[in-house]
Amino acid sequence: MKRKGIPFAGAVAVLMVSAACERTADLADLVPPGDMGVDSSSFVWMDINVKSSISVASVTQEDDGSYTIVLPDGDPYVFLDPFKTDLPADNTVFAFEYKAENPIDKTEFFFLDRETGLDASHAQSGQGADAASEWTPYSVRMKSSMREFGWGKSGDYLRFDLGESVVGGSRICLRKLVMRPMNKEEQAAEDAENDAAQAREEYARRINEYLDTDYQASVSSVTVSASDVVVTGTCPDGGKYFLAELPPFADMFGMTVVPAEYRHEITSSSFSVSVDRTTSFGDVQYDRLLSKWAVFKEGDSADELMSHAVYADPDRIAGIGPGLPRIELRHKKGLGGIVAAGLEAEIQALDLGSATINLLPMSYMSLTPGDGYTLSHEYLGKTYYFNEARVRAELDEPLRTASKYGMSVAAILLIQNAAQSADPQLGDLLQHPDYSGTLYTMPDMTTPEAVHAYAAMIDFFASRYSGSDMRVSHWIIHNEVDGGVHWTNMGSDVPVSTYMDTYLKSMRMVYNIVHQYDPNAEAFISLTHGWAAPAGGGWYTVVDMLDYMNRFSAAEGDFYWAPAYHSYSTEIANPRVWEDPSVSFSMQTANVSMRNLEVLDRWVSKPENMYKGSLKRRVWLSEAGVGSGISSTSYQDGMLADQAAGLAFSWLKIKQLDGIEGLQWHNWYDNAAEGAQLGLRKFNDATWGGAPKPAWYAYQKAATSGEDSYFKEQGFADMVGPEWGVIQEVTE
Repeated sequence: MKRKGIPFAGAVAVLMVSAACERTADLADLVPPGDMGVDSSSFVWMDINVKSSISVASVTQEDDGSYTIVLPDGDPYVFLDPFKTDLPADNTVFAFEYKAENPIDKTEFFFLDRETGLDASHAQSGQGADAASEWTPYSVRMKSSMREFGWGKSGDYLRFDLGESVVGGSRICLRKLVMRPMNKEEQAAEDAENDAAQAREEYARRINEYLDTDYQASVSSVTVSASDVVVTGTCPDGGKYFLAELPPFADMFGMTVVPAEYRHEITSSSFSVSVDRTTSFGDVQYDRLLSKWAVFKEGDSADELMSHAVYADPDRIAGIGPGLPRIELRHKKGLGGIVAAGLEAEIQALDLGSATINLLPMSYMSLTPGDGYTLSHEYLGKTYYFNEARVRAELDEPLRTASKYGMSVAAILLIQNAAQSADPQLGDLLQHPDYSGTLYTMPDMTTPEAVHAYAAMIDFFASRYSGSDMRVSHWIIHNEVDGGVHWTNMGSDVPVSTYMDTYLKSMRMVYNIVHQYDPNAEAFISLTHGWAAPAGGGWYTVVDMLDYMNRFSAAEGDFYWAPAYHSYSTEIANPRVWEDPSVSFSMQTANVSMRNLEVLDRWVSKPENMYKGSLKRRVWLSEAGVGSGISSTSYQDGMLADQAAGLAFSWLKIKQLDGIEGLQWHNWYDNAAEGAQLGLRKFNDATWGGAPKPAWYAYQKAATSGEDSYFKEQGFADMVGPEWGVIQEVTE
């Protein structure tokens, strides 16, 4: 996945700027249209610091005071001058006027202060903007972020990110940048959001109460055969109890009375209820493999939940696949983001044992045939269509090559938003109803129609890629979900318990469907380099998400999941990972990078984190590596050598840690859009031709008999120093 371009720590000092020049003249002329209901006397006008804004192709202040920004190939942002005095308390809206040759897909704002500079967690996402040939107003409310981060004092300043999917060389013009009070419409929106936030917190409280309750009744087993589902359990004597079926689209925490179509009779305190495996909700057929089951007590005005809601036990799901064994990795060396071109030669050259592949079903799937959608898949009475040429070229071919060499491949399941979907109707159906922007969405599972389409999608790929000739052995469910607002969006300000309840519905749907075809398939939760601190503004804490994974698994039935971790340094372009200052060898470390992987190993080694308390969950470093500088600079011999040393340092640590099963190095080739030179190979363009970097040769020698001598010959131990080859003790 493309990493958001956070500059490495050394850049912060370089980008410090001089005192602001706040405008005082002709304020009436500067008031943006639509804001006349706000007293302009308190406005604080802002300027872009032209010298510090090096992450755009160019920025020029015109004679009229406006700014013309020429965009780079990726990740553009500018810095504004620091405030000369504290902001007035009511000035919580950042506003400006703009022109843009192309749409701005999203904005992001980092709240910086003079003392500490950039903290990636002190950030807020903003809405995108349409292309505009005339001056157009734009504003974003920042009150909650300013309060949370203590921002707005003298010396504080703002980094303004101008989009993610950008057209290099295109122009954006800005003028009248200001911090001002809210107008009436904005205040009304703020009040409505505060009311909604209270409702969200109450919903989240109910989820936490559910997870923490020791209920009187229990569901002891859920068995799914080819024809029926059998649920067993116990409930107290006396009272009127019933078994509730809870499909993904049933809102267990929002219902007061369980609808009749979900109820099944219980006739004794020790019960066994058998139902047909398939049913219908409305006119939509449904597979009860996807449901969870709970005991309720019927009341006069409300039904009372009496047990946790339990999914099918993975060992009690009827198999319909070829019964392939688990792929045991011959070593830990793998590659991230494989494609067909050049893959076989690279597998042979590097002796790769594992890989990841991006799976973007919304690029391939349609509700209707035609225009290349010639590959049909029938699922429970409805036929869906897939782009045959693209599926064969982009998925079949690399997976067939990987299977030829016995590689274990994880598919990264990415659900694109409606605008990016090949079929807009399908995109609308599967985009989460609370989606608020960014490229990828949490799938919508709130209606029978959406669940049917999502299940059909997974069924198609699971059935196709569960064979010996083309196999996906691991399923990474969505991307960097601790940064869900950015990478798997279901709205902003979603409490972590609510987010995880929805995320686990998606994961369990995928897991149960895949498990029919491949009982050895495994699921991963995708996580960034954050650990005890969020890795970005408005993001979740990784340890909290892992805790919810454990709590939901204990309550609703355990299944084999594991972390797919992205162990980048926060200084992503800096190859000297052994010096990473953002980590510690403590279970309370803010982040986990290649330097302190011992933390991940320690976490999976604890019995309370194991599958059913005894089987260690195997971590994949599914998107991880070290860079050789930022993308916009030319290659430097010193940085390239340091990258090779950083790879060797990381490799020695990984191969000694039993809890880490594999490294899928990211990236194969350098990619300008990533902001850092992360590849094993240089840019695959006319200039560099994808030539191997020193890191590629170090990786080639890893896990071979020549590893020790090559690492010694290159002098990696001397470059790294005392931490070379050392596994550190981790404290609590």
